[in-house]
Amino acid sequence: MKTKTDRGSSAGQSQPREPLPEQVVELTARRLQVIAEPTRIALLEALNEGEAGVQELADRIGLPHQNVSQHLTRLHQAGIVERRRSGTATLHELADWAWWVVEQIARWVQSCQDDQGA
Repeated sequence: MKTKTDRGSSAGQSQPREPLPEQVVELTARRLQVIAEPTRIALLEALNEGEAGVQELADRIGLPHQNVSQHLTRLHQAGIVERRRSGTATLHELADWAWWVVEQIARWVQSCQDDQGA
């Protein structure tokens, strides 16, 4: 059975660590809540290919422009998606860390399913 000191972290640390501050735990939970929606995960996957405008993203994932725009606003407010103006268009792109987090969770879920034969 693993103990707290021999679990390590994703960085391979094996020494005891300080608990996360409550504020960090709360902010982490809020960001994960924003990501934990299938449409938003699909948008993040589409944005992983590069920056795009709302209509391009709407076409890629097959949802109405307004729906995609609302999801992108939530992702932007959470710091998960960044946006910039290019002429009259607004282009969206992933924050540097966002896809890595989603992909790691998705691969973990996939490995759990593979282990269970699902």
